[in-house]
Amino acid sequence: MPGLTIKKQVYRIIYWQLILIMGLALLLFLLHGIQSGFSALLGGLAYWLPTFLFVCFIFAKTAAQSAKQFLLLFIAGEGLKLLLSALLFVLIIEYMPLKYMPANIFSILIGFVGAIISLWIASFVIFTKGERP
Repeated sequence: MPGLTIKKQVYRIIYWQLILIMGLALLLFLLHGIQSGFSALLGGLAYWLPTFLFVCFIFAKTAAQSAKQFLLLFIAGEGLKLLLSALLFVLIIEYMPLKYMPANIFSILIGFVGAIISLWIASFVIFTKGERP
């Protein structure tokens, strides 16, 4: 991918992570039904959404920052991402079964872990293809 900036590569990773999450949810839907597929999608989104917000935060705040300021923002952003992911995960498990449809906790966990693994896979594929900027 000659000519792509780091920012474009990172947003491409986030895009492919979302595609992989949806693919996993579709697979569970086809194998185990709508409840399992929807639960996996919510579990994946509980990790994807904070990751997306983290990426937006980092690129919005670090345009003209020093390396030390970038590192502090990165650590703070990562901490907030982890807190938000945990909060969303708990909210999905606690409140979704009460309000809408019974949640399949195992599928939620598969979606959540699948989102983490898909980030690694997408990162590996994007950063090993072509030359780096």
